[in-house]
Amino acid sequence: MVRSSLRALNPNRHPPTHNRASLLQLSLQTLQPWLLIQTEGSRCSLYKKSRGNFHPDIPEMDGAICLASLQGWLLLFKQGGSIFFICPMSSAKITLPQFPHSEISDHVAAISSPPTSPDCIVSVVNRSDSMNMDLHLLRRGEENWTKHTIRFHIDNFKSITCATFYEGDFYYLDTGNAALMFSVKKKSGTRCQIVDGEGEPERYLPFFTTQDYFVRNVKEQLFGSDKNVFITICGTLAERDGCNEFIRSEDIRSSEKSEEEEDVEDCIKKRGVWIFPRFFQIPHDQRW
Repeated sequence: MVRSSLRALNPNRHPPTHNRASLLQLSLQTLQPWLLIQTEGSRCSLYKKSRGNFHPDIPEMDGAICLASLQGWLLLFKQGGSIFFICPMSSAKITLPQFPHSEISDHVAAISSPPTSPDCIVSVVNRSDSMNMDLHLLRRGEENWTKHTIRFHIDNFKSITCATFYEGDFYYLDTGNAALMFSVKKKSGTRCQIVDGEGEPERYLPFFTTQDYFVRNVKEQLFGSDKNVFITICGTLAERDGCNEFIRSEDIRSSEKSEEEEDVEDCIKKRGVWIFPRFFQIPHDQRW
């Protein structure tokens, strides 16, 4: 395992029930993502601050956990190992080979490009034990996942809140200043430290990240007076002023109480994902 340092980019230095078709008209050419929340079963809530709240029915979301979001596509996992891409606005679906794990816990995914691209690669990473990370890769057209084990102690790499891809490398960033960079070509990982301030890093991050996006943009409007909600939100890749911006994943509770004062188990748990809605149509026999 190689160690390296990365310089973080400063963004200031760079430039009622609605059907899916009607929602699409509202989402086109948007500069800010929408928040899709799973409420009950296939019933969802699609929210944008400037547009309000809509309630589409998306059967594919029932019982699913979102692992990644990219350009209108969601990568979903269901208990038992089923994993697939879905375009919520059109119901276009691309099924992937069975994932090696029947259940997931801390799994996070990144996608190199939309699943209709011939060069699409999916990576799913999780901690196998206190010393190691497992990274599963799947290229477009492949029938089996390839596993890579990367040594990265849990004390040095916390929960992952950013997962993305850039020019042959997958990047996974934790809640602190640690990062895991995996080269698809070299089939190897590099442990990195993200640095700020003085000193010359070995390279720069090719994107910048945004934290607390939910809190700053929609928490007050969505939670209102409800003080007993805990929501897990999957992040997404956006573009701002010609630069890539990753909106980090978040775990948010409506109450301001500390963990000692309020048990998460007593909260109403919800899942959400940031998405730029798009309408994709694919052949009925579309294969991975």
